[in-house]
Amino acid sequence: MNTVGASFRYEFRMQVRKRSVWIVPALSLVLFVLIGGSLLRDLFDPASRPPEARDAVVGLALQIHALLTIGFGCLLADRLIRDDRLRVAPILDATPARPGARLAGKYLGATAATALPIVVAYFGFAGAYAVHTSAPEAFGWALAALGVVIVPGLLFVAAFALTVPLVVPAPLFRVLFVGYWLWGNAVAPDVMPTFSRTVIHPLGGYPLDVLLDFHGIDGEDVWAGPVPGATLNFLRPDPTPAAAWLSIGVLVVLAAVALAGGHAVRARRIR
Repeated sequence: MNTVGASFRYEFRMQVRKRSVWIVPALSLVLFVLIGGSLLRDLFDPASRPPEARDAVVGLALQIHALLTIGFGCLLADRLIRDDRLRVAPILDATPARPGARLAGKYLGATAATALPIVVAYFGFAGAYAVHTSAPEAFGWALAALGVVIVPGLLFVAAFALTVPLVVPAPLFRVLFVGYWLWGNAVAPDVMPTFSRTVIHPLGGYPLDVLLDFHGIDGEDVWAGPVPGATLNFLRPDPTPAAAWLSIGVLVVLAAVALAGGHAVRARRIR
């Protein structure tokens, strides 16, 4: 645990000081507000915002997650391979610290630092909404949405963003990741095969649908479950609390598998 903790602290301090970690999400938010405007309108316009604080802040979590996770994944794509590029990896491998523990600390520290601007932006908007509408319960729903929707998705994305560039160039990973994010989240399942509405949906369809009872601003959206005629319906069980927790667990397990694969790749290179 000492190795994990030391690696976490070092990675967090180094990553959180990078200007790009703050600039990329800030520019993404500005661009989104200027082009779409729905983020602020739904929160603060009495004619547009949902009647319940739950729908407002959970809808905000979905929009923030869908938008800022793209930059989050791209920012982490060079974090692990940077040690090799700077030729410090052999020095670290020569220390008594176990490589697996160092990788875990690096993963957790870099993920936490890169996710910090997303959390700040989310709670900034949620806090402004709570004050503007005198709805303190919004903070509780914001915490719930962070825990069951945003955090599992970020853990999943971060694991692959760190490890996949060990086998493909980081620029290629970024291109593939953006394509995957749009395909897996924006494409309807009855149009083409996609992970949308499955238990492997990093936007958290099952927790949104079941645990938070969120069905969009108009109450008609469905985020999880089988789609008539769609492929991959075996990954779309009926929305139940068990299926929602299964979805969270699957994302975390897949993140662990990706890290294990990255550790194996690095171990083979050391030999």
